[in-house]
Amino acid sequence: MSRLGLFRSFALALASSLLLFLSGMALPLAGFLLIALAPQPILGFGIKNGKGRAMGLLALAVVLFMLFGGEELQWGYSLVALMVLLLFFSLGRGWPVEYVVATASGGMFVAVSGILLYSFGSLSSLWRDLDTMLRENIELSLKTYEKLGFSGEVTELLREQAPRITEMVVRIMPALLFAGFAIVTLLNLVMLYRRFPDQRSVIVSAGDLREWKAPEPLVWCFILSGLSLFLPAGWEAWKISALNLFLVSVVFYFFQGLAIVAYYFHHKNVPHFLRSLAYVLIFFEQVFTLFVVALGLFDLWGDFRRLKKKDLNPGGAS
Repeated sequence: MSRLGLFRSFALALASSLLLFLSGMALPLAGFLLIALAPQPILGFGIKNGKGRAMGLLALAVVLFMLFGGEELQWGYSLVALMVLLLFFSLGRGWPVEYVVATASGGMFVAVSGILLYSFGSLSSLWRDLDTMLRENIELSLKTYEKLGFSGEVTELLREQAPRITEMVVRIMPALLFAGFAIVTLLNLVMLYRRFPDQRSVIVSAGDLREWKAPEPLVWCFILSGLSLFLPAGWEAWKISALNLFLVSVVFYFFQGLAIVAYYFHHKNVPHFLRSLAYVLIFFEQVFTLFVVALGLFDLWGDFRRLKKKDLNPGGAS
């Protein structure tokens, strides 16, 4: 690539990443998706032009936010930069996709947890402030519902249940945080996988992401953590930890269920419109979400994609 072409790619990737992030911060609903895509231009630039040049691009983006952005923008984009660094560390090592996702998500989780603990001083202060913030947000949402004309009985019921809701959300916040990072990581990996088909072996060591399955030992984490939820009173700290481990294992079985769905969509040539509709239902309708989790879990025994038969007879695989 010529110097002019390299400069254009550099400038385009920089502008795209900054624009996605700033747009995501400005938009209340679609913002999360745009922020999740902010690492993509830099990752793509690194795949095409080398990690060293991508590190320079990333450093420039961080410096720009340090010079011209507020504290909120600086911290926010620092998390984007950290995800890019963790992914560049993981890519090209021949790791399976679950190792890449776990490394990036785990690194992000540790970093964010450390920053929050440092900022609040103690875990109890963090939980207390988080609980207060959630209660205030729920109250604001309920007032908005009342202004929109929602039934008074519904809003009053939600107000009565607010303490239980906030308590549960605070308990599972570690799992929610890890799951969010895992989804963002996987989204960026899938996009890289589709954008650079000739570089797939560099991205992850997987022949086809639609044939991915979770490591078999993970089922023991799922079973043992699930059984731990039935421990008697007095084991609250253990039960909270078990609940978060249980939910993290559920996330990976959800990914496996998605892979199964994508596998059959591909092999049955399902129209893209119907695929999009199905994915919307999976992500926003609880029944479909649970069905996909169950699909991923029971694939351990059902082998719904016949992958074990394909492994035994590789010559007959199509």
